[in-house]
Amino acid sequence: MKNPKIKVRIPKAIYEQAFRDLLRPHEFAFERIGFFCSKSKRLKNETILITITKYLIIDDKNYIEDGSVGARINSAAIRSAMQSALDSSSGIFHVHMHDHTGKPGLSYTDRKEIPDVIDSFYNVVPNQAHGLIILSQNSAIAEVKLHEKRHRIIPESISIVGYPMKSIFLFPIKHVKSNLYDRQSFLGPDSQMFFENVKVGIVGFGGGGSHVGQQLAHIGIKNVTVFDDDKIEHTNMNRLIGGWFSDIKNKMLKTSIAKRLFKKILPSSNIKCINDKWQNKPEDLQECDFIVGGVDTFIGREQLEAECRRYLIPYLDIGMDVYQILEEAPSIHGQVILSMPGMPCMKCIGFLTDEKLKKEAAKYGDVGGHPQVVWSNGVLASTAVGILIDLITGWTKQKDRLIYLSYDGNSGSVQDHVRIGFVEKTCVHYNLGNTGEPQFISL
Repeated sequence: MKNPKIKVRIPKAIYEQAFRDLLRPHEFAFERIGFFCSKSKRLKNETILITITKYLIIDDKNYIEDGSVGARINSAAIRSAMQSALDSSSGIFHVHMHDHTGKPGLSYTDRKEIPDVIDSFYNVVPNQAHGLIILSQNSAIAEVKLHEKRHRIIPESISIVGYPMKSIFLFPIKHVKSNLYDRQSFLGPDSQMFFENVKVGIVGFGGGGSHVGQQLAHIGIKNVTVFDDDKIEHTNMNRLIGGWFSDIKNKMLKTSIAKRLFKKILPSSNIKCINDKWQNKPEDLQECDFIVGGVDTFIGREQLEAECRRYLIPYLDIGMDVYQILEEAPSIHGQVILSMPGMPCMKCIGFLTDEKLKKEAAKYGDVGGHPQVVWSNGVLASTAVGILIDLITGWTKQKDRLIYLSYDGNSGSVQDHVRIGFVEKTCVHYNLGNTGEPQFISL
């Protein structure tokens, strides 16, 4: 039986907590050990998502003095981790650090002793994935034990979910060098490799989503999943990038237009078309590394953000409204928001409120039926794509960036929303411990 493809996602806050703890000096141990709690989910395509939910610190008194190894812990430390696994129906990953740069490797002691510890966790919670993770100063490796496999499996990738993302691929990546993208080489020497291996989801291939799709194709993002359950209509022609007039007569699906657009620009792209609401195909969304949403309603945004938070997926929201007050000129406004797991959500920053959700106020103003124009959609989509590329490559060197941008279409300006300066850099609505597939816990 073929091994499944495994993706490990670690929130940056939990990764940094582990990093700090593992580097702390100990009275006699040469290194430290910790445990990650996790939740795993097998998707229909045999991909397994593992989301890290918590880091467990081992008390100093639970180390055993033994100069023959870097660190040794006692049975009390292991029993405590087993109890955590049992209480929360979680997987447990043994984690320690090799203090150097580059990809770490398993030592003789790691291979000899850690498997028995992993087996003890498996015996307590056999329906979850367990394993080991070794960190270095700038990389990591992992091995995973699944209930149906006797041997441990190396994941395809480990993602540190934060701004910017840190994507670690554990297998050799096939990458064909080409001068096609020479003029975007400033994004970093590995940028094109990342573009060819991450997966981006676009929810809604309308005025904003179609701009996003076109730009991703030009940049070289090869793996894209498009969600839209609609067909092109004549009212879409003023803004739907890639739409042809003949498509209206043929009642072309917007997802089909998306695929044609990608293939014309980037023939080697892998485009998955979901001609349905994402809620009906959630696993296709969960396997994406990033999501860009162009949805019309506040409730739609709330649902999409909640799903992305649960599976540790950065979510970029774009939207546009047009308002008119009395005889004044129509006013175009929009926003670009990054909802990053572990950082403030759209409720934290005041964009989603109970009042708005009750009224379902996401109508496009009072100027007519859903007013939209191609240039405003283009500005918002281009801004979102720029943020996405920085997330993937980190080329601007910005860290932990909180993004809530306000667009004034009348003046053509994009700037930080006034609320951004008053927001705490933590989220009170989505607890990192609640990520991953929901589990039934015995009380």
